[in-house]
Amino acid sequence: MFQTSVETAQRYFDAWNRHDAAGIAATFAETGTYADPVTPGPLTGAAIGAYAQGLWDSFPDLSFDIVSVTENASGLVSAEWVMKGTNTGPFNGLPPTGAAVVLPGADFIRVDAGKIHSVQGYFDSGALPLM
Repeated sequence: MFQTSVETAQRYFDAWNRHDAAGIAATFAETGTYADPVTPGPLTGAAIGAYAQGLWDSFPDLSFDIVSVTENASGLVSAEWVMKGTNTGPFNGLPPTGAAVVLPGADFIRVDAGKIHSVQGYFDSGALPLM
């Protein structure tokens, strides 16, 4: 079944909210990439799921509230979101703070033939505990 780019992006966010690393990976094309302000560069393959798992380990209640999703004429999906979670696990090698995080951000998602080719995320990394 063919999915629109927005539907593919929604599957991606649904997998994040289910804490489903395999589900996230399944939305990406074989050479698809993920990057945001705290990744060491674009992540591919299993590294994308491992990154998500690391966030869930640090923020076990992590979730994304989607504020808006649009697709432009060239097929780029823009998603505005708010990430919420409580830092109850170690984060970046530091002990948990117990701090609640409400972090607004945006992802720009390039989709082709129902698969994500790239996600470029943007947020204020200084709003994360002990970054």
